[in-house]
Amino acid sequence: MIQNSLYLHIPFCKQACHYCDFHFSTNLKTKESVLAQMHLELKNKALLSPWKSATLKSVYFGGGTPSILAASELKELLEAIKSLFSCAHGMEVTLEANPDDITLYGLNSWYDIGINRLSLGIQSFHETELKACNRAHDSHMAHSALEMINASAFSNFSIDLIYGMIGSSITSWKENLDMAYSYAPSHISCYILAVEKRTVLDKQVKTGKVTLPAEQIALQQFADLRDWAKEHNYEHYELSNFSQPGRQSIHNTHYWSYQPYLGIGPGAHSFDGEQRSWNVSNNIRYARGEAGDYENLSVREKLNERLMVRLHTSDGFILSRDLDPLGLDPDMEARFTFNMNNALERDKIIAIPGGFRISARDWIVSDRIISDLFIED
Repeated sequence: MIQNSLYLHIPFCKQACHYCDFHFSTNLKTKESVLAQMHLELKNKALLSPWKSATLKSVYFGGGTPSILAASELKELLEAIKSLFSCAHGMEVTLEANPDDITLYGLNSWYDIGINRLSLGIQSFHETELKACNRAHDSHMAHSALEMINASAFSNFSIDLIYGMIGSSITSWKENLDMAYSYAPSHISCYILAVEKRTVLDKQVKTGKVTLPAEQIALQQFADLRDWAKEHNYEHYELSNFSQPGRQSIHNTHYWSYQPYLGIGPGAHSFDGEQRSWNVSNNIRYARGEAGDYENLSVREKLNERLMVRLHTSDGFILSRDLDPLGLDPDMEARFTFNMNNALERDKIIAIPGGFRISARDWIVSDRIISDLFIED
């Protein structure tokens, strides 16, 4: 039976983080019309292949800030999903949440409606770092939120942290990790601060208003993160993700294993195994029912995408699983084999049974290695 995942993009936030380039709005005037269109989109997409014959293994409320919705609104979406789709027993249901939205009442309400996993956007426990990125919460809210989660029914939760933050140091990063560990999260996601085009952070860096830590600092923070994870028994299973044994994110692992996924909401992306599609990234236009766009992926594009997602994971690239189903023509297979053997000879990749991978210590600088494996036009 085909097993897929479902992502719901909730495009609303209280305020804009300076580094964020996701689609969102701080204006909630369109919330009701956007949610109504999301319900309609769920009904329509549930009738299409491969979703109509699939079993959902995970549902993920992302954003934006999904925790900005009332529990009743989340409940209505979940009830619609369960009525329209086949859902696996014990399906993982994740809600992204910000610390300033956490209350004991809210936690109990979320758990009661069927949310069984939280992803909490802490980013940092240091006040100066939070202010520099214009986060809506402060350090006290971060600690308070985690204390409430520990007192709730949620045993499966993830903490998001960012290294390479404005004003961060090797010492402050280690302090962030230790403070996170004091709350015993089952999962930790750690991302390097990226300067995305057309964000406030991009403008601040270009004008010299802020200065990011030197590259060597960020690289050392990543190395310290890996050492910390090993010491505290967290498995480093993907570039930015660490989990207690058996507590990997089912939803994100689905993406990294190149499986079909359905995206609902403004700006959400979907992949059905052959075609990638996306909704319009505008709340008003989405609420009106305007169509998004799509692209049919060539064999070459599928291969390159698989290389990118697989080589950021501990599983690596397995030929029988990731290459053989694509049915490469002889010329493309020869080019792939040449690139693979060249990378093996230069020790850029490591041979494993049935395939190859990149050493986890090199994941942070792996994009150049992976691009050398790509099949060009």
